[in-house]
Order: sequence, then structure tokens, then C-alpha cells
Amino acid sequence: MYTLEEKICILFGENGVSATKFFQLWDLFDGAEDFVANFDDCREAQELLQENFKKLSHAIKNREYDKCVEKLEKQEVVAVTCFSSQYPETLCNIDERPYVLFCKGDADLLSSNCLAVIGTRKVSSYGRRIAHDFTAILCEKFTIVSGLAYGVDSIAHETTLEEQGKTIAVLGGGLLNVYPAANQGLADRIVESGGLLVSEYGLNALPLTYRFPHRNRIVSGLSKGVLVCQAPAKSGTNSTVELALEQGRDVFVVPGEIYDSGFVGSNRLIKTIQGACVTTPRDILAFYGLDERQKASVNYQMSIEEQAVVNALAAGQLSFDQLVVQTGISPSELNFLLANLELRSIIAKLAGNVYRLYGGIE
Repeated sequence: MYTLEEKICILFGENGVSATKFFQLWDLFDGAEDFVANFDDCREAQELLQENFKKLSHAIKNREYDKCVEKLEKQEVVAVTCFSSQYPETLCNIDERPYVLFCKGDADLLSSNCLAVIGTRKVSSYGRRIAHDFTAILCEKFTIVSGLAYGVDSIAHETTLEEQGKTIAVLGGGLLNVYPAANQGLADRIVESGGLLVSEYGLNALPLTYRFPHRNRIVSGLSKGVLVCQAPAKSGTNSTVELALEQGRDVFVVPGEIYDSGFVGSNRLIKTIQGACVTTPRDILAFYGLDERQKASVNYQMSIEEQAVVNALAAGQLSFDQLVVQTGISPSELNFLLANLELRSIIAKLAGNVYRLYGGIE
């Protein structure tokens, strides 16, 4: 059951009233009962809402917020408002905090230990590996937050599902207007797997262009930190980073090839944000004191053959065939050794049956 305060939030959210205007309106009244009783006669509300005033005034008089609640229930959507006990503390002090979040899935994830994974839609093969490899490790300790866009966002969500982790997708339109439409299946799988779709916009709200950079304050706001996998010079990723810094969130950036225009934004962030550069998921886990894998690797006593593999990779990545030649280990035994070293996060397997050290052995 929703309180009257929450129903008002749902009604105004469904009618597209911005967070700034809603809180300005709320401050004009002495609680929900006063809001409902005197809204129609409030000149300040009329000036603030302009063309929307008559529609909302009529809706309040006719208790249309009850119809809005029925609509949510039919779609199995829950509204978490600024008056709800489920409202996440992480959003309480951000600029333009949302007054309502329409949620499909596990709304309790809003208050879980979240990390945002973001990046360009036009992701390179290297950026794709970064997004996959980092997310695969980080989703063991964090709920992964992203925006359901093409590129890095989709990879982050999909990898989390593959690893049976939890993920939150923050939409730039209504929950019934998933964008891009091609990601509707991914959105469904997120909910089915116990994840969450969330939007501050009404259920049928269109995914208008200006809404995507605006929703990014929620992506960063929900999260302890933000990981940038790949960002060109001009990218919505950069606006999310700016919001994260304003909100006091941690920012992590993976470096890219200096001649690759797809990483100009990433490398620029590394130069301007002290301590942002990360080259392995362990860097982030260690930052938060969660690097159990690192401890396991350090404490693991390698065999002579495993040490030979590590020594060979110390100079750089090698293919399987090259490792056979350099170590003199038989292919069948080498397969076993590589699988064990990869399981312990000492090495990483790349595309093309190529291997490298996983950030080195500390």
C-alpha cells in the first residue's frame, strides 16, 4: 500500500514533472493533505507548472493517483519514492535527486553495494574485453549499474548475467519503452535473473534524447564508484564522470592505446583525475579492501611448471603454441596448468587462445 505522499509522487512522475519542480511544489504545502486540498487554488503551483497545471489539478481532484497505482500493479512495477523506506541513501544528497523511481524487479538492489560500469556505444574489441573481464570479476562483490545502451552498457549487463551476478539498468525512458528496442530481451533477462530495471520517468515515457544525460546522475548516484571502460573525446560517458565527481564518487579508468581515437576521453580522464588509472579489477577491489582473489594468488604456492609459465608471460602475452615452445611443457599438461592459473586469477585468457599475466603477481 502506498501513502498519500507516495501516490502524489507517482501521479506527478507519470505526468513528467521534473524533480526540481516537484520539490519546489512540495515546499509550498504543509504535507500531503494540504497539497491535495489546496493545490487547485495555489497560484505559485500554476505559475510553476503552466500548461500542466490544469491537467494535474483535475487529476488530484479525481484521485487519479489511484488509477496510476493500479497501472503499476498490472505491470508488476513498484514505485520507490522519496518518502519510501526503500529509497536509497546514496541518492538522498545528490543534485536533483529523483522523487520517484519506477522499479521492475528487485527494488532492494537500490540499496546494495553498487558499482557503475560505463563506456561508449561504439566499443572496440579491446574495450569489449575490458568491459567483460572487469565486470566478470567485479560482479562478485558489487551490483553492476549501467544504462542498457549498446556497447559497454550491454556488455556489463550481459556479463553480470553470465556470472550469475546482480545488475541494475537505469533507463532513459519509461519501463514500457525500453531503448534501444533491440535490448528488450536483455531487459527481460535482467528482471528474470533477480536484477532491476529502474526509471524516474512514467511507464510510457518516450526515450527522448535529453533524458539520457539526465538519467546519468542516477547511474553514478546509486554507485560507490564508476568504472570507465572506453571513452572517446566526445561521449556521454564524460558527463557521467563529471556527475560522479560532483557527487563525491570514486572514478576508475582503464587506459587505452594512445593512437586510438576511441580512447582519447579515457586517457584524458587518467591525466586529469589523480589515482583514476586501473589496469586490473584487483585495483578496484583492493581500493575497497575486497581483494580476496589477490590474497589467494599471493598465498598460492605455484609448482615448478606453473612458475615456468608465469616467467614466460612476464615479458608479454603469448599464444598457446608459443608457450609450448618456450616452456617445453606438453600441450595436454599446459592446458591443465593454464586453466588452474586462470582460475586463480594469476593469468588471463584473451581472444585467439592468447594468454597474459593478470595484472602481475603482487
